[in-house]
Amino acid sequence: MPDPLTARRCAHIAVVGAGWWSQGWHLPQLSRNYHSEITAIVEPCEAPRSTLNPDLKTVEELKELYGVPIFKTFDDFLKSPQAKSTDGVIIATSHSSHYEIGMKAMGHFHILMEKPMTTDLTEADDLAKTALRCHKIFMLNNTANFRPSAEKVHDMAKSELGKIQTVKCYMAAALLWLFENPENEGWIKPTGSMQGNGFGWGQMSHALAWLFFVTELEPESVFCSMSYSEKTGADLSDMAIIHCAGGAIMNIHGTASLPFKSYFESTKHIDIKVFGSSGVLSYAGEDQHPESGELRLERYDGTEVHLPGFYFENYQAEGDGPESLQAFLKGCSGEKFLNAADALIGRKVVATIDAMYRSAKSGQNETIRSLK
Repeated sequence: MPDPLTARRCAHIAVVGAGWWSQGWHLPQLSRNYHSEITAIVEPCEAPRSTLNPDLKTVEELKELYGVPIFKTFDDFLKSPQAKSTDGVIIATSHSSHYEIGMKAMGHFHILMEKPMTTDLTEADDLAKTALRCHKIFMLNNTANFRPSAEKVHDMAKSELGKIQTVKCYMAAALLWLFENPENEGWIKPTGSMQGNGFGWGQMSHALAWLFFVTELEPESVFCSMSYSEKTGADLSDMAIIHCAGGAIMNIHGTASLPFKSYFESTKHIDIKVFGSSGVLSYAGEDQHPESGELRLERYDGTEVHLPGFYFENYQAEGDGPESLQAFLKGCSGEKFLNAADALIGRKVVATIDAMYRSAKSGQNETIRSLK
């Protein structure tokens, strides 16, 4: 039980979307967290389905398990008494519905939205502009950004590196099972204005959000090449050269082709280097295995700093939620917190990935549109 002397106000949270991620992470973690109370679940399907988890509960089972009302649409929820007592909403629906739900939610609630913010750049522009006008929190659930190590890298990059010149990022994951399964349509098939779908939208969004947070670089153009699955057409490996304002260059490489063991055993391999005018920051390891890596600063004056431990994405299902959820609950309760994946970072990621797919298709360098 929380200490009554240090207890803060409980945040009242509605969960929009009751699919694989909500049932495996958001809902059970919120229910175990003393600082949160679930007010409602919004889910249009009586029996949600996912190829990633064939054993999802029905909405009736969720209603009984969590003791909260179920609403078929977000509009129905907005009209309900539960909406009046809700502080924040977690939007964990298909990316194609993020824009509509997000625009309806802003102004009423604080928002924690699953990544990517959207896959349509015009929608991302609208969401970012509206978020800037609203006096509400808008966060993307890029869990790596909210690790204490990410804030440390951000601070060291700002204070120790001088002018950032070059960034190298390599991310490998064991996700061929995801992107080469024709049944995983949301992960492999482009919809709407999307120029493609696969590893870029599904995974590079994590790495780019982290890089844009820690470096504060502004991307301007990109040349990208991709390799594709013969089974589904999804991109499996992406390599991009991103030119940023001020002259910095980012070299980004990601692949889904590590051997797969199991969802929890097959961790991602990350290797990041940030080169500045005063030194180099290195951060590498396997996520979920802190002992596998470290944060290292090498200054050009010969001095070094070594901080053991590697922490990137946090997708542990146990406990009361990752650092991103903890930050969101603090914000909903009126406490001070760091928003390490705000609407501007989310929009920057969408603009970059959109341009990456356009470049891979055109074979040309493509402009990354800035927010007007």
